[in-house]
Amino acid sequence: MDKKPNIDALHRTMFVIWGAMLFAQFLFLVVGYSTKPALLFLDPSKPVLGADPMPTMILIALAFIMLVGSFVVKKNLIAGAVGRRDVAALQSAYVVGMAMAESISLIGLVAAFVFDYQYFAGFIVLGMIAIALHYPKMSSILAATFRDKLE
Repeated sequence: MDKKPNIDALHRTMFVIWGAMLFAQFLFLVVGYSTKPALLFLDPSKPVLGADPMPTMILIALAFIMLVGSFVVKKNLIAGAVGRRDVAALQSAYVVGMAMAESISLIGLVAAFVFDYQYFAGFIVLGMIAIALHYPKMSSILAATFRDKLE
């Protein structure tokens, strides 16, 4: 018989991973503004999409795809983990969802470094919000560990 996992320890571990990924978003802001200090001061006379709008629009579209994809992929992976009662797969589902959300911030850093996009922080704020919404839910953990007791 399988040993039942410690639910509190699992939730705590997932919370620590979530917190670390959320904190990393603040570090991305520090990295962005410390390497490109000119972007710290917004110039409203510049175009919103930057000097070359096509790459900016592509990056915005990519960020939107990653935002939506992070929730869709996480939901599907959680459903599979709950169906198999696989706690490790459940943890992986949350990490994959958060990593996809974190990629939004990385796209923002690309916009800052490559295109000197002054509104790159908007990508990072969106990444922060997305990761905050990927908070590990105790209900998912309970469903993956005690599914047979819920039926």
